[in-house]
Amino acid sequence: MALVCDLMRAACERQVACGHPFVNNTPGDVDACLEAQRCESVADVLTSPDVVVDPDAVESCAAAIEAASCGALAAQGLGIDPSCEHYVVGTRAEGESCRGGTVSDCATGLSCVFEGNTCPGTCTRAPERCSEGSCGPNAFCASDGACKDRAALGEACDETLVDFENLHDDPCVAGAHCQDSVCVADFDAGASCAGANLHACGEGAACLCADPANCTSDADYACRPARAEGEPCHMALDCGEGLYCNFDDEGRCSKRGGLGAVCGDSFGACQHPLTCVDGTCAGEAPIVSELPLLEEGQSCVESGACPLGTACTCDNEGCTEKRCLPAPSLGASCQEQMLANVTPFACAEGLCDILADYTCVLPAAAGEPCAVDGLTLACASLVCIGGKCASVEQTRCEE
Repeated sequence: MALVCDLMRAACERQVACGHPFVNNTPGDVDACLEAQRCESVADVLTSPDVVVDPDAVESCAAAIEAASCGALAAQGLGIDPSCEHYVVGTRAEGESCRGGTVSDCATGLSCVFEGNTCPGTCTRAPERCSEGSCGPNAFCASDGACKDRAALGEACDETLVDFENLHDDPCVAGAHCQDSVCVADFDAGASCAGANLHACGEGAACLCADPANCTSDADYACRPARAEGEPCHMALDCGEGLYCNFDDEGRCSKRGGLGAVCGDSFGACQHPLTCVDGTCAGEAPIVSELPLLEEGQSCVESGACPLGTACTCDNEGCTEKRCLPAPSLGASCQEQMLANVTPFACAEGLCDILADYTCVLPAAAGEPCAVDGLTLACASLVCIGGKCASVEQTRCEE
């Protein structure tokens, strides 16, 4: 655990020196950043004999963070080097049983594959990675690149298995969405949906305000048909399948790009799992190498990282003008900032809970209270069960 805490301190020191966020929190001083990182939560992970810290990966990650420019760190965060995402690794070999979870118990290069949603799974070397929509009507493309069966209404589901960039794939069958780790029926058309699961309105629908320029309260949001190509939008999931919210076109729904397509900086511009690299949708190429480092009050309409303590915020009614303005504090809503830029770095401290209720939160340790059951950034494990943050062990199935 000491190795991991040392790594997190080095990352926090670099973040504070750069003055722009890339670690998974946003405090402006090193000690507060380190405390928010919850490096002690690794001790919870390591209680399992099937998970270890890789000291070589820790060393490689620290070296990568130290060598990278501030612009590269702002663009790529802890994805700056593969070692920074894989220094806590599973030990179970190919073909051995596994239980999945937030931190996999399978060795690097393997994923835990479940047959028919039964436990245990099997550590399997991933085939060619799937893409959004490529797995057919009864499966979804999981974050490990493998197709997994969708759960039926009333069955257990796990939203942590789906990449957020995978806009329209869902771990539940058509007509249902994952709520509190169970597949429940989608909302009816016209139902109030403010603060609900992003997929609660179902296929072809979205939680929308009737008049995008005049949304003053939660009561304005209801399940309505998703915006069509060319229609105004505020975020990617306002748009129908195959579309995203293109802020290079004044916030209008546009087609997501395939391999080689021209793209901008709007979230979802490229079809999952492609990434926009230097204006082109690319596959295995690295993420944008640098981001401009902006100052408070500066325009963020074009790409750029706002400094710590600020967030890219709409500065006019149609959100065609955006600036780096003071960010909301812990416990405050950060939903307004999401209209300008979908990012967890929209709070003066902690993270904007883009997985749950768009509130500024600090990831809490296992057993601490959490406001929204299910997938949430308010917990270090990313999962809240019964009003308390789950341990990593609780995110795994029981053999």
